[in-house]
Amino acid sequence: MRKLGIEYYENKCIGNGSCASIAPDYFELSGKKATLKNSKNVDKDAYTVELNCDEDAAENLIKSANSCPVNAIRIIDMEKNEDLVDVKVKEDKIKEVTSKYDDAKEFVIDAKGYFLIKIDRENKNIVVAFCNEKNKIVLKVTGKKPIDIYQTIINKEKLPIRKDHAAYLGRELQKAYLALKYNLQYVQDDELDLNKKVS
Repeated sequence: MRKLGIEYYENKCIGNGSCASIAPDYFELSGKKATLKNSKNVDKDAYTVELNCDEDAAENLIKSANSCPVNAIRIIDMEKNEDLVDVKVKEDKIKEVTSKYDDAKEFVIDAKGYFLIKIDRENKNIVVAFCNEKNKIVLKVTGKKPIDIYQTIINKEKLPIRKDHAAYLGRELQKAYLALKYNLQYVQDDELDLNKKVS
């Protein structure tokens, strides 16, 4: 058995729900926030509980805390008095870089192919076609949300595109999504003009 301390900071929680799906015996999603079951409110937004749990339960708790995208869950080994999962972001050894990029000089075409992105307003969809050579579509993906589309293209269909091309895809999908949602004109590769409504 392992003795663990769990601290949960509700104010940080964004309702991602991964903690509840990984460790449902200890966390549940209640509305837009997670809840640490059987915990005590020790501060305005902090909840804590001490547990004696077997190795499988301990591993699930650690995994659930590590899955939290906003560091809202801290796990402490009470016997060793050490953090297994910390909520503090460490910045003691950090490299700071100012971003810069010259599209005219640094742009590189992806040899694997290119994307064509358009909006299907009638069905409220974003349509993405991938061409592996000029004007030859080999994959067409239709969806409503950017995350559904890029996860399908990158992780399910496993298109072997460059990292910067994947980032480009994410940017264009978000633009198309906003254009569809707010009835704006969408032209691939152009900046989104918030004043140009579709008539």
